[in-house]
Amino acid sequence: MTRAERQAELSGFVVLITGAAAGIGWAAARRFAAQGARVLIADIDADKAASRARELGAAHASFGVDMAQPEQVAEMVRACVSRLGGLDVLVNNAGRTDTDGLGVVDQPVSTFENLVAVNLRGSLNAAEQAAAVMRRSGGGAIVNVASGAALRPVPFRNGYSASKAGVLAMTRHHACAWARDGIRVNAVAPGYTRTELVEALIGRGRIDPAAVARRIPLGRMAAPEEIAAAIAFLASPRISSITGATFLVDGGSLLGSFGPTGETNSRAAPAGKPAYVVIGACGPIGRAMVERLSAEDATVVALDADGRQMAALAAEVAECHALPVDILDEYAMAQALANVARRFGRIDGVANAVGADAVISGKSDEALADHLTGAVRVARTAGPILRQQGFGTLVNLTSIGGEVAFGDNVEAAASAGAVTMLTRTLACEWSGHGIRVNAIAAGPIDATAHAVRRMPLGRAVSAQDIAETAAFLLSAEAGYVTGSVITVDGGLSVHAGPDCSVAGYAT
Repeated sequence: MTRAERQAELSGFVVLITGAAAGIGWAAARRFAAQGARVLIADIDADKAASRARELGAAHASFGVDMAQPEQVAEMVRACVSRLGGLDVLVNNAGRTDTDGLGVVDQPVSTFENLVAVNLRGSLNAAEQAAAVMRRSGGGAIVNVASGAALRPVPFRNGYSASKAGVLAMTRHHACAWARDGIRVNAVAPGYTRTELVEALIGRGRIDPAAVARRIPLGRMAAPEEIAAAIAFLASPRISSITGATFLVDGGSLLGSFGPTGETNSRAAPAGKPAYVVIGACGPIGRAMVERLSAEDATVVALDADGRQMAALAAEVAECHALPVDILDEYAMAQALANVARRFGRIDGVANAVGADAVISGKSDEALADHLTGAVRVARTAGPILRQQGFGTLVNLTSIGGEVAFGDNVEAAASAGAVTMLTRTLACEWSGHGIRVNAIAAGPIDATAHAVRRMPLGRAVSAQDIAETAAFLLSAEAGYVTGSVITVDGGLSVHAGPDCSVAGYAT
């Protein structure tokens, strides 16, 4: 699929976005409309919602709704179906926050209840109403907009943090419950974003943007469009193996209350054709990465030790430069990456698949030596180049075994957990140099029948889905994502039961 085809991939889709008249919701509405979707803009401000729909064009519609009123939420979904002909994607974005700075003892219970009524109960009602429609039409996608505050306690915002944490739990439950209906459910957890609300708080002196930026590793707040890009990615029909995931888009804020560490030299990537390097390109995941990135207008360089497979890869995949190199030899790999940087004038992104296939399958006998030490070698060889140029991104491919107990290979699990934390550490260390570092924690791509029965989506993970996720993380569209670990596992890591055929889950 070409970039132009991806930009029009939602042609004919119907997307319902709550809280869509401003901020992240409005950015998402513009994004989906640009990709060919018809959008219903729902908002408590009915007049503004109508105005926004007119801005998008005649193919779109609006609806005034108070998300705290269940009957209005149900009518909103019915209106979407009647006016636009169906419902393929729900973006649960509407929400309130508590800005009065009061603790739970001093805050009226009614204030807490109002937050829960909109942020949690309203989202729950919308999701269940939408799922009923999607179930009849064969599936769809729901993206819940939560918050980094759901993952990290924020003093004096107890109702907001609690309600958004509830949204994440709801996301995991719905992902498991509705997977066999073809409905994927995921969440985006934004950090500080310069919405109209935040701009107003800055104007009133309630938020000091410079102080906030100092606490964010990437050194700035997000633009609403950056959150919208993550929402659109999770809603894409190309992403068939991601459900129950929380996509953290916070500039690294959750990693710690500090901004860029040490010396800084961050700068924007220059215009022109980006260059991506895939290390460990001979395995199924590495090859899928090479094929996916070659579909972009980009230079793709594949590194691995098997000269014969490298030659075959270069012959079969257009726009691929294959360099045979011993990826366990740090000096040889450093020389190879330096040559790539000299030849193409830049390295925009590095995908590290060293040892990933074996660790994800749980069949590695030398995971600590291959996968973990391999990740360190990649960081040591790619890091100096990326730091010197002041931009770039690194994506480590690893296993969900680092986060949940799955399979019986303890060394593979330990190495995956170590690579996950190494990823977060590098995100902190390199943020001041304009470098983003993220990881993909994948479920098994060659799953046994027993493992598949434990997966809510009921099928093994595809290498293509892993590659698609890596391509997004490498791209400029993920410019506010660092220190995140994205699960691509068919919902396996959020499903607590031994078998998805148990009561409460469709088969």
